[in-house]
Amino acid sequence: MLLAITETGRTISLVKKWDKQELLNITENERILCPSCKESVQLKKGNKRIWHFAHVSKKNCEIQLENESEYHLKGKIQLYDWLRNQGIHVEVEKYLPKIKQRPDLFVTWEDHQYALEFQCSNIESTVLLKRTTAYLHENITPIWILGGNRFKRGSENSLKLTAFDLLMTNSSDNKTLTLIYYCPATRQFSIVSSLTPYSPINFLASVDFFLPNRISFPELINARRVHKMPCNPNWLSLKRRWRTNSYLFAADSFKRIFYENGLPLSLVPSEAGIPVELMIWIRTEPVIWQGWILLEFIIPLKVGGSTSFQEIFQSFKVKVKQGFFVIRQLPSLSDSHYSFAIMDYLQQLEKLGIIEKDLGKRSSFRKIAELIIPKNVEEACELDRKVLMKLYKKNNM
Repeated sequence: MLLAITETGRTISLVKKWDKQELLNITENERILCPSCKESVQLKKGNKRIWHFAHVSKKNCEIQLENESEYHLKGKIQLYDWLRNQGIHVEVEKYLPKIKQRPDLFVTWEDHQYALEFQCSNIESTVLLKRTTAYLHENITPIWILGGNRFKRGSENSLKLTAFDLLMTNSSDNKTLTLIYYCPATRQFSIVSSLTPYSPINFLASVDFFLPNRISFPELINARRVHKMPCNPNWLSLKRRWRTNSYLFAADSFKRIFYENGLPLSLVPSEAGIPVELMIWIRTEPVIWQGWILLEFIIPLKVGGSTSFQEIFQSFKVKVKQGFFVIRQLPSLSDSHYSFAIMDYLQQLEKLGIIEKDLGKRSSFRKIAELIIPKNVEEACELDRKVLMKLYKKNNM
């Protein structure tokens, strides 16, 4: 906590440069209070640690929900200085009494308000969602910046992200998602974009690194990349690994439904497990949920037969309620829905020449070609490559 007030109403902000003796005189001779709950706070000081305030007793403060580490305090101060150096109006720990929130940094820029939260530790998901909702209700845009200590790289092009991490995605267009990290130890931003999930916690992604003097606040909050369907060895190698070890990755409930229909998981058609737009909504592995759509609605159809988006979506929704499929919470995509991923998958099948729109019926699709069921894993992997290449060309024409 870097902000406090005296009983006489004087504000003490520790992000400003203080003469240490002057600060000690104030805190030793006056009662220092939390601006939110008006309870007593004390100055925590040391030769190595950042000076900050802490509640004597935080039982009555609705805002002080988590202890701030040295790492968090450093990051907050550095982000404050970064904004101030750009001439942007920023307030540290501004209390918003109407919604009882106190963001780390409150920014006013171009007649718009932003709440910057620097999140380094885990808190209850309900608390984070409550903060996000409260800000949005007051037309304040929440910008979640994750601590660099949360950055978990799997390989050069992949990251491990928890459900909690994904609650802090940012979106400037309600379609593409980014994650913003800042590390006060290295003084570096990391912007993660083009998030493409291939398992509940593993994502292919693009990562860009910036020193603070190489990126501005407007560039940070509008940072996004044009999302293109990936066509690279990473996706194909991940899919090969999934096929050769599918029994390790899949729950028994998934394996059962495929085996009962005579389709081993390792030999699902290559049209299952393709990257589609907004697939991030669905936490279940792409091979599973897309394979289920093929198994239930496409494979049983004769060529010329029809199915509809509505029929598929309603059945999918039942499976979600049963817990067969799991949907992610993505508060930054307020005008989106997991049904968008299902529709885009059908549109990708259309581009692959498996189905086509039935012009006589709304959101209806007619089967125009049979799916190839591979005979072995090697054939499956070769078909995976051909399917992904075809999609890449179709989506990037």
